Amino acid sequence: MNGKRWLICADGVWPSEQVWQPLKQRSDVIIACDGAFHQCLERGFEPNVVIGDMDSVAEQAMKKTQETIEWLSVKNQDSSDLAKAIDHARQHDPLQIDIIGVEGGSVGHQIAPYFALVDAPQNTTIYSAGARIMCVKDSAIELHSIEKGSQVSLFAFGAADGVTLTGCEWVLENETLTTGTRGLNNKSLAAKIKLVVEQGAVLLCVEPNQSGPFGR
Repeated sequence: MNGKRWLICADGVWPSEQVWQPLKQRSDVIIACDGAFHQCLERGFEPNVVIGDMDSVAEQAMKKTQETIEWLSVKNQDSSDLAKAIDHARQHDPLQIDIIGVEGGSVGHQIAPYFALVDAPQNTTIYSAGARIMCVKDSAIELHSIEKGSQVSLFAFGAADGVTLTGCEWVLENETLTTGTRGLNNKSLAAKIKLVVEQGAVLLCVEPNQSGPFGR
């Protein structure tokens, strides 16, 4: 499983099929967070791995699929099932980690996935119904095939220094961002945007004027 493209399915509300189906098709490994196992089956496919405390999966279903699915029971209550799935994927030096199913449910469960990105590998992206979200930490990222006029927002976790953003209406050059809403509602002007964060962690949220995944 090393060097593969992973799709993590969380047990929340999934985005539309226009979003999750292309992600599934280009993934090499699919991992379901506990009850998301049933969501995968409802959509006509089995995950390769199921991880969590298994409180949402019937024992009969586990026994029936033991030959085709790797079941990883992790009882650690100090981290979410999504964090467990990200950590498992990280151990396999993944080429890319895509995440779906983080919306819906309690407010806490909707907020937690974005904080999980801070400790996730840089090549991790959350896909929601209308956006993709990633964390840039002490590094840089370039996004391609951005539709002009897409909404681009930045949210710093604590202080982030040396923040440079190009390809958007409001350019940042070696700025310091702090936790707040200063980076909200920027707009892309070109097909490519670039974000550099010399020190610190910044959440990058892109809401395109189109449906479905787009190039990176």
